[in-house]
Amino acid sequence: MKKNYISNAIASTFLVVSGLTPSNRALAQSTDFALEEIVVFAQKREQTLQEIPSAVSAINSSEVNDFLGAGENIRALAGRVPSLQIESSNGRQSPRFYIRGLGNYDFDVNATQPVSLIYDEVNLENSVLKSFPLFDVAQVEVLKGPQGTLFGRSTTAGVVKVDSVRPSQETSGYIKAGVGQRETLNLEGAYGGALSDTVSVRGSFKYLERGDWLDNTFNGVGDDAGEFDELAYRFQVLVEPNDDFSALLNVHGFHQDGDQPQVFYANAFTPGVEGLRPGFDEEVFSHDQALSGFELDSFGASAKLEFNLGSGKLTTITSYDTLDSFSRADIDGGVQGGPEAIGQLGQQAFFSVSSGDGLSDHDQFTQEIRFSGELGSVFYQVGAYYLDESITVDSADFANDGSRTQLTQALQDTTSAAIFGQVEIDLNDKASLTAGLRYTDDDKDLQVIPGPGSFAPAASIDASDDYVSYELAINYELSDEWSLYSRLATASRGPVTLGRFGFTSQADTEDITSFEVGFKADLFDGRARWNSAIYTYTIDDQQLTATGGTGNTNELLNADQVDGAGFETEFKMLLTENLTFNANLSYNHTEINDSNLNVELCSSSPLCTPLDPIVDTFQGFFGTVNLVSVDGNPLPRAPEWLVNFSLNYEHPIQAGTLYANTDWNYRSDSNIFLYESVEFVAESRWIGGLRLGYKNSDETIDVALVGRNITNEIVADGALDFLNQTAFINEPRFWGLELSKQF
Repeated sequence: MKKNYISNAIASTFLVVSGLTPSNRALAQSTDFALEEIVVFAQKREQTLQEIPSAVSAINSSEVNDFLGAGENIRALAGRVPSLQIESSNGRQSPRFYIRGLGNYDFDVNATQPVSLIYDEVNLENSVLKSFPLFDVAQVEVLKGPQGTLFGRSTTAGVVKVDSVRPSQETSGYIKAGVGQRETLNLEGAYGGALSDTVSVRGSFKYLERGDWLDNTFNGVGDDAGEFDELAYRFQVLVEPNDDFSALLNVHGFHQDGDQPQVFYANAFTPGVEGLRPGFDEEVFSHDQALSGFELDSFGASAKLEFNLGSGKLTTITSYDTLDSFSRADIDGGVQGGPEAIGQLGQQAFFSVSSGDGLSDHDQFTQEIRFSGELGSVFYQVGAYYLDESITVDSADFANDGSRTQLTQALQDTTSAAIFGQVEIDLNDKASLTAGLRYTDDDKDLQVIPGPGSFAPAASIDASDDYVSYELAINYELSDEWSLYSRLATASRGPVTLGRFGFTSQADTEDITSFEVGFKADLFDGRARWNSAIYTYTIDDQQLTATGGTGNTNELLNADQVDGAGFETEFKMLLTENLTFNANLSYNHTEINDSNLNVELCSSSPLCTPLDPIVDTFQGFFGTVNLVSVDGNPLPRAPEWLVNFSLNYEHPIQAGTLYANTDWNYRSDSNIFLYESVEFVAESRWIGGLRLGYKNSDETIDVALVGRNITNEIVADGALDFLNQTAFINEPRFWGLELSKQF
């Protein structure tokens, strides 16, 4: 029944998109304007988007700049391409990525995700490291489905790939300033060019600050929270002494400091009702913890060397990144009271919970080497990869006066080594075959070290595994405009360990097998592009995290099997020379299939309303534990439907161009935790954006009014369930002005 539903939905989508195209095809064919060809590096080499036999989406630099215009971070890209979801429990730190319903909603700074973030060709392993801002971006690519052959570990769901603007011999740059609501100030710029005939450089930076805009009623009336500032920089040097050698050096850093990593609203839900309670005000909260805040400092460098050896190209990429971070907040989200506070907005009963997590020591080293070449009709690449990461996780509790009451540390070392290869064979002038194979060996060593005031016992975990990933894809060109492809691929996420507050757990390697078929089409003499895919996958031993329940803890689990299926479609068209329409839609169905998988139900006061059967009740470390079965549930934070569309219009005038862009993004609801309840739902929402502006005749000056979430749609994005029904929400409405100058 599910397959028929998906097939019908795809057919409906075809009719809708066909209806959007002009009926006068003769007019369409007579025009001489077309969409720009998209070049991607999704297979570690330069290719057009349309020739890759897998589902890949690209977000160009202007779209990235527009989505981030409200002072938002990478989370603003959620839903902009099919099946991509991004959220965080830690505010502007530790973004969590989901593709095709697969992600990891674990809030721990040691959490491993099934979506890799590849930034300037370096895999950023740790979730905090993924906080590095987007600026001076050339393109963002989203690779959907398993990417185990070329990108390796932790790519069971896919890859988000960010590429910065590279140095070149041509002098270019920009400076951009923006101001807006909530005392937001944004400064961003880049400049580069030739130092000599063989050396090019480019420097870029981004500074963002926001003032106090939140009213903590515990401190009386007044905007006394919400401020932060961020500064990120990048400096690149490209050396090209001849046609046979190049070296790209990249040095980058990031500083972040603020007073509220995430605002938690105690009892924001009404018991037995989905959605935020009536009268909820996102600008008002009640925290009795005296010292909240977050800080992060990171530094990194990478070197990419390329050698043309005649028979092929040798590429090496060496990187090193280090960071120090800490984030602490009033986790219960309310002012402590007695039994009378149960269920009251901004209040909580019995005891306060204030905790913090961070990395007091982090080092990541990666080395990749690969060789690629062509033999007749065969393209091939082979390579090796090595990762060495060492982290120290600090988990601390705090009293209401801000003093630390206990500290527990977890030391973890991760090493991963792999060899891989891929070939693409032109079978004839219409069909090509792509095949790949990768062998990976992972090892993790975790130690728990109790600190002052800690009740945790010393403990250690040693987990290791080796595994093989593969892919097999066929691409067939029906015509110059249409191509079909099918792809069978696997990937694995190696063993993971956890030791937050000394509560150790581990999960075994998860393995995904995915099959997809799709088409790619260039329509109306290049005025339109339509790409779609339908897929199904099975995950054995999927790594899941049970968070909360009866305590501020998390636990790693393996689900026996998780099944998923869905479809994706994206369509872009130049309706006229000055009007562009862009739309995408995805449906993702996920289901846990494990009759023995039980997790803790909420212990909030008042108790949430469970929709899963309670299978056991007993006394635990923090009190009474109710276990519920999650067999048959969808994965958490996995909305079935994502929809995005935009219209971009330009109107030439004598002095330049007036333009108007609007974009709208829909997300259906999803359960927040592994279990399902009436209250703990990440609600459906429509988020709209608007940009009205002017560019001068040579498009070097751009002045714009920017609006994000212009209807001020406020919904619950996440929750905490162990003490009360606490929620955190999406970004509220923002209006601002931007001025940029291109050089």
